[in-house]
Amino acid sequence: MDWVPLETLPPAVEKVAGPKAPAPLKMMAARGMSPLKPGEMLTALYQLAQSDDVALKQAAQKTATELPETTLKGGLAEPLDVRVLDFFGRRLFQKPALLEVVLLNRQTDDDTYRHLATICSEAELELIARNEERLLRTPAIIAALYMNPKTRMSTAQRALELAVRNGVRVDGIPAFEEAKAAIEAEAGASPVDAAEVDAAFAKAAEVAVDPMAALIVGAVDPAEEAAQLAAEERAVVDALAAGEEPQTEEIAEEKKKRLEELPVAAQIRAATLGNSFARSILIRSKNKQVSLACVKSPAVKDTEAMHWAANRSLDEDIIRHIANKRQWTRLYGVKVALCNNPKCPIPTAMGFLPHLRPPDLKAVSRSKGVPSAVANAAKQMLQARGKGKA
Repeated sequence: MDWVPLETLPPAVEKVAGPKAPAPLKMMAARGMSPLKPGEMLTALYQLAQSDDVALKQAAQKTATELPETTLKGGLAEPLDVRVLDFFGRRLFQKPALLEVVLLNRQTDDDTYRHLATICSEAELELIARNEERLLRTPAIIAALYMNPKTRMSTAQRALELAVRNGVRVDGIPAFEEAKAAIEAEAGASPVDAAEVDAAFAKAAEVAVDPMAALIVGAVDPAEEAAQLAAEERAVVDALAAGEEPQTEEIAEEKKKRLEELPVAAQIRAATLGNSFARSILIRSKNKQVSLACVKSPAVKDTEAMHWAANRSLDEDIIRHIANKRQWTRLYGVKVALCNNPKCPIPTAMGFLPHLRPPDLKAVSRSKGVPSAVANAAKQMLQARGKGKA
């Protein structure tokens, strides 16, 4: 949301924060010292926080987070401009009592809901998820809920089921089609215990889900982009400080068991939000929706894609997805792996052959594991290059 100065101001606010207000009055308002009602005070602070005067701007921004809770709570409950509510909502997200007031205000914009759903804690996420009218109107809120690891599995599933029942597509969920298929497959089945699923997912998430996964949704404004970069830097520092966790066979098996015992819908979400360990386990799932969710995760590293491209035991749809993703097929190692994988579509593999170096092209031409059409094409290319017979 663009934070731009308000076009019209209440008379009391105009006097202390309007264009014609004297500089001393503006500074008093920026410091929270003007005799204004709560809603007027918040509006004035928002307006002054957009000022070109650096001192005014900094003072207003500082006061916005330091006002007494009673003033903030009273002001946030009023029908303020959506920009004012968004401005304060983003600053007060760590104060649950105040954030609840923002979320319950009918004037609060859907984009504010979407942003808060990426960073809130469990209690506020539950409140966001209850507003089904907003969820259906702005599916990006559902995506933010689903991609936030703090959202209970049952809550994320309920929001997703709401979209599926109403024929609403949620583009912000990478494996939406797979999650939708899992929901439809479970229709009519015996209801599962939500508390048990939540506990199982939370236990699996301890070892398999990236705590910064919510940021995968993507930054949509400079503030969010800065937050994402800062979070990534912290994650790197923390990883270096912590060092590698000792991985015994027993520990690895316990982690694997936590993932494999999850219901299909929960496995799909774990594959979407999970780390490389989670994907290494779930990519081998017998359920194609789960393995596809792994390969569609935006957190997949190039090295993982290269490893999967060479894996002949994976489902054809996995190999096809890799072969159709330019981000990965620009990598030479992926091209070589796909040409040697019999599950890669023949036209696709033949399209990669001209990019192979002579030794790799020769290996394909001699391979008994690739389709004869691909092997013969490799032989012909070698001959055409004047490299001798394959």
